[in-house]
Amino acid sequence: MAKHEQHFVKIPKDLSLIRQKFMFGLTKRQVICFGIGAAIGFPAFYIFNSLLGLQAGCFALGIGAGPAIFCGLYKKNGMHLEVVAKLMVAFFRKPKERTYQSENTFEILERQIEYNSLKRMLDESNAEANKRRR
Repeated sequence: MAKHEQHFVKIPKDLSLIRQKFMFGLTKRQVICFGIGAAIGFPAFYIFNSLLGLQAGCFALGIGAGPAIFCGLYKKNGMHLEVVAKLMVAFFRKPKERTYQSENTFEILERQIEYNSLKRMLDESNAEANKRRR
C-alpha cells in the first residue's frame, strides 16, 4: 500500500499581507524599482568602468542603483520608503514647541490676588484724584 503525501499551502490569517506577484516572484512595484535601478546603475557602471576601472564601476553601480532598489524593497508598518521619508521631513520641519504645559494653581491664585490688590490700589488712587479735582 502506497503512502500518499499530502501537500498543504499555508495561508496567512491576515489576508492583507498577501501581495500579488507580477514577475519573477516580485510585485509590480519591485519590478519597476529594479528597472529604474538598472536604468541608472548600468550606464554608470560602464562609464566609470571605462574611465576609472572595475572597482569604481562597481561602486558607481551600487550608488546609482541602490536607492531605487531599496525604495522597492523597504516597507515598515505598512508604509513604503517615500511615505516614511515624507513623514520624517514633515516632522523635522515643524517647529519644536511644547504643546502641553501644566500651570501651578497656587501661582495662578497668587497672581489673581496680586492683581486684585493692585486694582484696588489703583481704584483708590483714582477716587482720591477725583476728590482733589472737585
